[in-house]
Amino acid sequence: MAAIGFIFGRWMTLALLREILQPLIVAISIMAAALLVRLNRGMPTLDWQSLEASERKILTHRVVELSREYMAVLALQFVTLLILLTLSMIKEKTFYGWSSGPIVVLGALGALIGLCISRMGYIVWRDTDIVRLQKKLIDDSAGRQTIEKASQDALTTVNAIRSSGLKDHSKPEISPWPDSNTKG
Repeated sequence: MAAIGFIFGRWMTLALLREILQPLIVAISIMAAALLVRLNRGMPTLDWQSLEASERKILTHRVVELSREYMAVLALQFVTLLILLTLSMIKEKTFYGWSSGPIVVLGALGALIGLCISRMGYIVWRDTDIVRLQKKLIDDSAGRQTIEKASQDALTTVNAIRSSGLKDHSKPEISPWPDSNTKG
């Protein structure tokens, strides 16, 4: 963020900015649209009964926290878009009058654009983090269900064996070995 602000302040001119305004507006607009699509997704679709209450609370808290971050980044992107759109409406004569460019304005704009880009990277990382959390919760839930099913199957099998009326052969009869020294 600071690096992009420094680069803008050091080497960018308002005349050059005028040349790249359209691609910048498109890029920031695409990032804002991506966030709006992500916000529309809401909570993940899971079988909530399969998760334990503490797991559900962790997941829902993290998703709500992420949605707040989306809103903050979206606001940042809208402010950046407004500034870029305002700059695009300034007449060319005004830009040529500023062609050496006020370093502070260009540096601040560069820092703002850098912040938008870095926050989008952070959002992607956080989305990946939420996906990893969902995977862990789903895997844990599946493991619990497998164990519960195996326990239920074992109990059913034991009950079926007990109810079948088979004779208990757990203690075999012990008969002595015939002694070779004794006859008959």
